[in-house]
Amino acid sequence: FFWSLLFNVATYVFISVLIVGNYRERNFAEMFVDNSKYAALHEDAYVWKGEAYVSDIRKILIRFIGEKRTERALNLFFMKYNVNKNTQLADARLVNFSEKLLTGSIGSASARILIASVVKEEELSLTKVLHILKETQYAKESNKELQERDKQKNEFLDTVAHELKTPITSIKALSEILLDDAAIDPVTNKKFLSSILSETNRISRLINNLLDLEKLETSKQQLNLEAVSIDSIIKESLVAVRPMANKYGVELQTPNFKDRKIICDEDRIIQVMVNLLSNAIKFADKDKGIVSVELSHSPHQIEVSVLDNGLGINTKDLNSIFTKFFQSNNQNIVKPTGTGLGLAISKQIIQSHKGEIWAENRKPNGARINFTLPIK
Repeated sequence: FFWSLLFNVATYVFISVLIVGNYRERNFAEMFVDNSKYAALHEDAYVWKGEAYVSDIRKILIRFIGEKRTERALNLFFMKYNVNKNTQLADARLVNFSEKLLTGSIGSASARILIASVVKEEELSLTKVLHILKETQYAKESNKELQERDKQKNEFLDTVAHELKTPITSIKALSEILLDDAAIDPVTNKKFLSSILSETNRISRLINNLLDLEKLETSKQQLNLEAVSIDSIIKESLVAVRPMANKYGVELQTPNFKDRKIICDEDRIIQVMVNLLSNAIKFADKDKGIVSVELSHSPHQIEVSVLDNGLGINTKDLNSIFTKFFQSNNQNIVKPTGTGLGLAISKQIIQSHKGEIWAENRKPNGARINFTLPIK
């Protein structure tokens, strides 16, 4: 018994010391000896079939995150898990750790492919490779979309701050003049007070439009739907903008068309019409401006168009004009009056009615804004 045991133990120890176990053996042995300790070492620890060399992993890391960062990261890893720095074979913890390091620089799917390239493992099937590539593409698209949203949000907040700061600065300056200079003549005094009132109204319109837009975008605004004559909506809208048209010297044209009843929120559709007509009047020809309304219909929907004879819209801006504060970025022309939210609000109103709104250029000149509304 003694000699048998001695021979077997000696052979076991000799072979164990002489031959380095492959990665799969070491991985399962460690889990078998103390599985609770192994699982606690890293919450994302995993088992895989293969082997990897520290030198190969080090080369990959150096190439993508730099030598200094690589050495610092590996030193921290060896210290944390009490691993010999001179070890040649990497275990699952180091493979997982390295993959996560690369993920921060090149993405999870790309990191997985790179690590797999230095790990002697089962071959990746074509289906798996396609899945990884698809995952990478999806991640890039999602990341790009989030970045675009953040950019738009920041631009929106900056523009709101600018739009509020401008009239507030004007109000403050005029108020200080009125307060400090008691010898202002009545005419100038009235002019300053009129400007203060105008700027105050501008702030009020901006705030109301922002609240309006927020309600529409979040569907908090309930529509008061009822059967309404489209002819009455157009006529009421034209009455509302006629003083503005007279001020700009613009002729309003309303060709005859067959009236139809539609189910809509009358006040909201009038708001859309006034927004579109006001824009058309501002951008109509300066010498002989003409703005007209056209109406067509099918069994299922009506199409309303507002036309002007101005310079038209840049082709690249045909979709952008419906974004919030678009005009504030269009610095190549004199900025028109308004908050820059009219078309954005109009788009939300039309979409909440299950309709569509779009812009197009007329020939030889001018622009045309169209929107549709379902008849039922």
